Amino acid sequence: MVKLGSVELVADKDVKKGEETSINALFASSDLRKEFELLEDVTSGKTGIKVTIAKVGSFDTKADTSKKKGEKTNCRALLKYADLSKNLKASEDIKKGDKLGVTFETL
Repeated sequence: MVKLGSVELVADKDVKKGEETSINALFASSDLRKEFELLEDVTSGKTGIKVTIAKVGSFDTKADTSKKKGEKTNCRALLKYADLSKNLKASEDIKKGDKLGVTFETL
């Protein structure tokens, strides 16, 4: 796997270990628009991505945008709405205000 990029987002609510949440529920809309630089090219519907969220876990998906290495993107642009709404189980307790790293890697 090759790293595509990463961003640090701030939890917008408390979530207990084992509780289900989604990216949309866990982070403020404005935080999901926080930009980061792509370290590799991505092609919409073709580039496989592993998304890893600290204290939550990871899931696999496909890019929802086409961009070149060095361009700026954000979670809302890179991921499909279904990915942002997908239920994920927290692997650790999360407190509102916790800074969580989100990493994107190619599959």
